[in-house]
Amino acid sequence: MTLIAGAQGAPTGLALDSAGFEILDQAECFSLLSKVTLGRVAVTIGALPAIFPVNFCMVAGQVVFCSGEGTKLTAALSGTIVAFETDWATRGEVWSVQLVGASRVVEPATDLAAAELAALRSLAPVPRRYLVKITPERISGRRLPVRSRLE
Repeated sequence: MTLIAGAQGAPTGLALDSAGFEILDQAECFSLLSKVTLGRVAVTIGALPAIFPVNFCMVAGQVVFCSGEGTKLTAALSGTIVAFETDWATRGEVWSVQLVGASRVVEPATDLAAAELAALRSLAPVPRRYLVKITPERISGRRLPVRSRLE
């Protein structure tokens, strides 16, 4: 872990990884997850990774997305551990958040408040009838430090 020096040369307290990215704490990762709606879920098919784009929302600290019949739903029905990633890149901000956790099919009446999910709609042309949640077991994130973005 490295600390960034501020304008006067004093450390700012930002922890950096070996590539010079700021290491984000759990609270900041959850905050960033709540600001975007497009991510990627990674599952295993026959011991090989497969990654699917999904639109999602955060509800009670869990990633929730729509799914049709297929790989993502099969994983959720069996409680498979999956990976999820989302990021943001603009001239003024660059970050990435990853999490790993169990996926499950949501039972809206008993599991999550239906009102919170009302805005979640699949972007797919074919309707997605199921909601899937990922409960994070591990979460991590990185951000390009402000100093580097300005150079």
